[in-house]
Amino acid sequence: MKSMDLFTQARKEQFDREAPLAALGRPSLTGPTGQRLMATHTDCEHEDGIMAKQRLKVAIIGTGMIANAGHIPAWANLKEDVEIVGVADIEEGRAQETAKRQGVTQAYGDAQKMLVELKPDIVSVCTPNVYHKEWTLAALEAGAHVLCEKPVAASYADALEMFEAAEAAGKILFVGQSSRFGSTTMAAKELAETGQLGEMYYADITSMRRRGVPTWGRFHMKEHSGGGPLYDTGVHALDAVLWIMGNPRVVAVSGATYTKIAGRDEGLVTSLADSGAPVGVFTPRPYDYREFDVEDMGVGFVRLDNDATISIKVSWAANVPQGVGGTMILGTKGGLSLWPLRLVRNMSRYQVDVTPQVPADPNIPFYGHWRETEHFVKVIRCEEELIVRREEVLNVLRALEGLYQSAREGREVRLDE
Repeated sequence: MKSMDLFTQARKEQFDREAPLAALGRPSLTGPTGQRLMATHTDCEHEDGIMAKQRLKVAIIGTGMIANAGHIPAWANLKEDVEIVGVADIEEGRAQETAKRQGVTQAYGDAQKMLVELKPDIVSVCTPNVYHKEWTLAALEAGAHVLCEKPVAASYADALEMFEAAEAAGKILFVGQSSRFGSTTMAAKELAETGQLGEMYYADITSMRRRGVPTWGRFHMKEHSGGGPLYDTGVHALDAVLWIMGNPRVVAVSGATYTKIAGRDEGLVTSLADSGAPVGVFTPRPYDYREFDVEDMGVGFVRLDNDATISIKVSWAANVPQGVGGTMILGTKGGLSLWPLRLVRNMSRYQVDVTPQVPADPNIPFYGHWRETEHFVKVIRCEEELIVRREEVLNVLRALEGLYQSAREGREVRLDE
């Protein structure tokens, strides 16, 4: 089955059959139970706030897995609002294949040429992490708003420069922390904000893959990715927890990283789905385990400015049961586990576990991208406020960068000095 057929079929099955999910397609307006999670704009500062209802031109830089499975289908779902005008990749053949497959008219081997010729209103930056800065700055200079894949950059300094460039250009840099847009995460945020947990003082994050090294791109090469699972899945997990907890500032971290398994050839049969590619990969890069020079597991302890703490454990390869893990947030009134969502509280003289009945997200790969692109269009049109803010993104990236520094130096790293 072709890629677009898969997404179209999944969308039809879910949206046509399950009318109650229609409200969930607008996550920026309400949470799963109807509570408003963000306000509409009252003072739109960026210069394109008057963009009314004209269709916005979208260009994609980088045509790897996340562009084909996440960004392009998400933008294509917004046909009344946007038009994908071009795709670019350093390997022009990959760009041409993507354009043909996805029904995009223009393909480039030179992203800068695409920016000059097509003059897009929005650019999705889907390159390896190290190149996010280069192409975000280029897109901003070309007059576009930017949706940048996570992590926003391979270093805090680069991320800061990117946000400052966006502000100077009067454009929006939106970082794709798509896990915030899942129904479970939004419900957890709502429960926390309405006081169900009381004072939140500790969280535990465990996101462990048994054998889930991304083998189709350059994730495993530090010169391109900047890091391993801490930057890949850890950035989503830590961002979601900090968001739910009210975005307290990270003040200190202590971490350790390991490369114990992925640096050798075990000869195992593995699944692309287990490594984060649920619909496969169209143009995979040949994988060589001898190139692997990032961590295959990272752990850390994070101190926050409100005296709360977070423990985090992530892996691409570890001898654990497949899919082990989850997230737990502890508060003085209750505890909350995510995936599946469960609230732990006391009722009268009894201890109770509450399972909120949150409508499931449609069975569409990377559905968070569908929600974040719709939200981004509304932000550009000054209809909604940006849900992923500069200070939040920088807080998460500084914590992750600090964990890598701590692992190298074997000590706790203070971030508030």
